[in-house]
Amino acid sequence: MSCVKQALLLPIALFFIVLLPGYAFSERPFLVTERAVPTKKGTYRFDAGLSFNRVSDNEKNNALIGSIRYGLIHNLEFALEMPYLFVETGGSRLNQQGDATLDTKIRFIKGRAANPLSISGQMSIKFPTAGREARLGTTGVVDVGFRAIASKEFTPLTTHINLGYFFIGNPPGGDESNQLRYALGLEFEVTETPLRFIGEIFGQSNVDNGLSDDHMAMMGGFSFQAKRELFIDFSAGFGLAEDAPDYTLSTGASYYFH
Repeated sequence: MSCVKQALLLPIALFFIVLLPGYAFSERPFLVTERAVPTKKGTYRFDAGLSFNRVSDNEKNNALIGSIRYGLIHNLEFALEMPYLFVETGGSRLNQQGDATLDTKIRFIKGRAANPLSISGQMSIKFPTAGREARLGTTGVVDVGFRAIASKEFTPLTTHINLGYFFIGNPPGGDESNQLRYALGLEFEVTETPLRFIGEIFGQSNVDNGLSDDHMAMMGGFSFQAKRELFIDFSAGFGLAEDAPDYTLSTGASYYFH
């Protein structure tokens, strides 16, 4: 990477490390779903997005999401993710960084022309950079999660399946349940255009409470390749469970560079 790009990368990375928190977001253009294919060796990917959530008539939960990914070697990717949260409940507002998340993704099986199936594993560590604030969903302790990811091409359709188990840390006096998280993502590439339609359904269940569903939602939208290295996306969705948001809007961009 050139000296100029290195000089630009440092302040951008520091900005997001200092100002933005970690939260349950994932790889754009999806809100939660991860692809099995890691970022290419020596390539950086910068994602930025906004998520708007209406939980009820009296509660809104929005986030500014930033992440940077890097392909360290072939089939190995590191990612640092940090959103900034805006919560409005009953007329009161709270704006605060949440918890930073460090992800490591490794691909075990690489898709080929005869069998375009890729399988990867991912480890996620959530650091309590935001402290403890119930309205922001933070506990003030470390969480650790493991996710299995499979991506399969059925040209022009690509499917992504995620299944993960997350160990949720217990703060003093707390009793947090571990979580089973799952997601199904779809990408449909429109032939000879820079447009892709996307969709996903995702959720999580509390393992210690008999696999009760706390959150389940569906999203749909599109991703547009504005330039070779720049993608812009928009999606909208709604909750499928009682505790999920009534609706969600998400928009953002992804930029690749070396």
